[in-house]
Parts: sequence; C-alpha cells; structure tokens
Amino acid sequence: MPLLSLDPDQACVAKPFDALIEFLGSEKGAVLDIGCGEGEMTDRLSRFGYRAIGLDPLRGSGPGIRRLQASAEAIPLASHVVDIALFHWSLHHVPQESIPQALAEAKRVLSTKGRLLVIEPEPTGSWQVVCRSFHDETEAQAMAARAVDIMVETGGYLRRRRYYLSEDGFDDFDQFVEVMMTHAYNHYTEAQVRQRPVREAFDLCEVGGSYRLFQRIRMDEISMNQSSREPA
Repeated sequence: MPLLSLDPDQACVAKPFDALIEFLGSEKGAVLDIGCGEGEMTDRLSRFGYRAIGLDPLRGSGPGIRRLQASAEAIPLASHVVDIALFHWSLHHVPQESIPQALAEAKRVLSTKGRLLVIEPEPTGSWQVVCRSFHDETEAQAMAARAVDIMVETGGYLRRRRYYLSEDGFDDFDQFVEVMMTHAYNHYTEAQVRQRPVREAFDLCEVGGSYRLFQRIRMDEISMNQSSREPA
C-alpha cells in the first residue's frame, strides 16, 4: 500500500525516511542533502545506496557521510554534479530574503536531468497547535512555499506533489520539552516551552497513556529538464 497521497486530506501516517524513499523511486544517484543538520538522513541515504553529501552551515557529528559546512546560498560544488538536490524540512530555515538564491544554487548543481526535492512541514495538525505560542513557523513556511511556486511558475517546470503525516510520540511533557530544546535552529527558551497554554494543548494529545503529535508534510519534486508547457 502506498505511503503517500495525492490528496492532502487523505494523508496517512508514515515515517519520514520511508516516505522519502517511496517519493524518490527506484533510480539512485548522487544526492545533496541541503540543510542536513546532524546528517542522520544523509547517512541513511548513503547506506541505502545513494551517493550522499550533506551540507549545513553548522558542523554536525553524523558518521559515515561526506559533509560540507556551508550555506545553501553558496554551495561549494561545481555546476551539474548531483542528480538530486534535497531540502528535507530545511528550506524554511533559510533566511527569507535568501530563499530564491538557495533554490538557484540547488538548480545550478543539478545535472541536466536532475531533480529538486523540497519537503516541508505544513502549519497544520497538533504540532502546530502545541507549538504556535512559542515557535510559530507559519510565515517562514509560507514564504518557502511561495518561493518554490514562483520558481516553478516562472521556469515552467514540471512538479509532482505528494503528502503524508508525520507522527511523534512522547511519554510525558518533560520529554517533549527535552526534545524541543535539542533543536539547533530554535529561538525560544525552556520557560516559553513550559508555558501553561503549551502544556494544556499537549495534554489534549494523550492517546492510550502516551502523547502523539501530528503534522502534514508536503513533498514537491521539480524536474528541471521537463516543462509543464511542453506537450504531453
């Protein structure tokens, strides 16, 4: 049974790596994971058979991968050297004024038949409800989505889109707070995470003795060598 859905309202729960592998399809090649963080996804792609390179402005400690410490706006690679440029939950972390340049750089390093994958969380679901008082990324996510739309519209590129639901489980509120404080890109304090409205929203997510938080994930594949303006 497919993990991914064409209809956002019919999205089902899937693990992020499993969803990514289904979306990528059977064709393997060189992948640039832009905004890779600690490199967990990059390393898993490498073990799965991809020639994976991680890129992030912060130096991580992920094992077994080639890592470049650089920004998405200035990728230190030659042009046309990777088959897949991947933003996995990372494009909205790029400074808003730099997102077009980051997309242009991703396009530059892609091979002639390369694919750009932009995978982004949407501001929906219980994750949004719990976090919106201290970490509302609605505007940043909207700006990233709009930049992708503009690139597709102006370039006339072919886009394929799918959805799934990401689920995270926690034993209690303290574990949730601990996880939130490990995020490298956070701009909030532990006191903000522990606010009463956050705790009250979190408590509503209890299912069978644990706490389950969901968010919908949008997956875009943009084929740079195919145009939506070309005849079918």
